[in-house]
Amino acid sequence: MSINSRWRFIAIAMVFGSLILAAATPAAAQREYEPLFDKFNVRLEGSWIALNTEIRLDSETLGRGTTLNFEDDLGLSSGEAIPTLAFEWQIARKHRVGVRLQDIQRDSSAQALTEIRWGDEIIPIDANITLAFDSTQLFIDYTYFPWVKERWGAGFGFGLRVFDVYAELNWEEETIGSGGDNIDGIAPLPYFYFEYRRLFSERWRFMTGLGWLSVKIDDIKGGQWIGRATMEYLIGRRWAVGGGFNLSTVGVDWVGLKDEEGNPELTAAIDLDFDDISVFARVRF
Repeated sequence: MSINSRWRFIAIAMVFGSLILAAATPAAAQREYEPLFDKFNVRLEGSWIALNTEIRLDSETLGRGTTLNFEDDLGLSSGEAIPTLAFEWQIARKHRVGVRLQDIQRDSSAQALTEIRWGDEIIPIDANITLAFDSTQLFIDYTYFPWVKERWGAGFGFGLRVFDVYAELNWEEETIGSGGDNIDGIAPLPYFYFEYRRLFSERWRFMTGLGWLSVKIDDIKGGQWIGRATMEYLIGRRWAVGGGFNLSTVGVDWVGLKDEEGNPELTAAIDLDFDDISVFARVRF
């Protein structure tokens, strides 16, 4: 099973597990804090994502590599339309967990306009370059709401962004030959989170949140911030539709990545912007 497939499996298992737990809760308890909160909901989004990706791959033998902007320098698409899966479970009046999953796959071909140092490779001018870049983001949030009123609620909590990235760059030049290298790693990046939500009426619900943290875990150093806001219309007890935006950045330094021979001689520095506008349908339980 590939890494991306494994994360999909984990997310789906968590959804079904939470559905079972939610179904086991007495019906009266499920409704006591609606419509400000849902006892449980699953959200399917159509997201248009704007991306900006800068990566540098260094090696012990060649030293500091060339910083590449994948969109500007190598023609990777800066916008993608993708599905996004999310769910939330209000465990109790003041406690909630949530999960959001996105999987983005892009590839491109370009020509090197200058000499590029990429890991243990030196890519010559005029070489033909092919690039594959896959990233999966799994957000897991826990929020505690010390302030819950009839029309609004506010809380803070802790989240984990599991960032799985794979980048493969190959090149070919007629007189010199070909080569390539890749980055493959998973970074668990925690963050603190604040959320505010409000009912404008029995049908209109607004939510916004902000998260940030910078940490070092073993050979991974990362920092990020996340901003979210949604507005939705509640259709009876079961359905809701709406739209929103998510703004996020992530910067990660990986030390000790392995080269093609399996030696930990590579260091990667990655900076990404993920900004998306989404429309969604929510099933409420």
